[in-house]
Amino acid sequence: MDISEYIREAIFEDKEQHRCFYELMWANFDEAGFVITDTDGYEIDAVFKAVALQNLIGEFIYRIYDEVNEVSFEDAIEHFQTLGISEEDVIAYCENDDEIEVDDDYDITVKNALDYTTEIVADKMLEEFSSEDLFDYLFSSTYDFEQDFTFDFEDYEELMAFVDTNQEQLDNYKAEYESVLNWIKSGMIV
Repeated sequence: MDISEYIREAIFEDKEQHRCFYELMWANFDEAGFVITDTDGYEIDAVFKAVALQNLIGEFIYRIYDEVNEVSFEDAIEHFQTLGISEEDVIAYCENDDEIEVDDDYDITVKNALDYTTEIVADKMLEEFSSEDLFDYLFSSTYDFEQDFTFDFEDYEELMAFVDTNQEQLDNYKAEYESVLNWIKSGMIV
């Protein structure tokens, strides 16, 4: 199974409304050589990074709309099982990274790996984009604009064009949700 295709279909299309945001981040990460490398365990790494993106958008939704962040380490475990990646392979991947705390309990190890990966994905997002741009992309990807008008983004270029043409209103949202913007600026710690 092609890992890029799997991530696109199984992870990023899980919630259609967020798909363009995921594609924008993933395209930038891919261009920077941050995802889908040729190193050992790249499939595991890619799944952790994709689920970390879901986790970050879930945390943003929690902070804006007070909805529960439903993304958890169990999502990563489910994707590993679907891909036929064994617990032993995931543990070996985690043991090869000094920053991931490996526990006797597989679930705790996966949680530790997802927590660590979420931090590095957030750092990479802030390296690639300003905190204000990230707020705009996250907000535009999660807000229900039907109260103003109906808008479905075909691709991430349309998302970016929408952000460019609605900057004044998005600036108003940044002022309204200043604590969320500060969370982004401070590294999006989940």
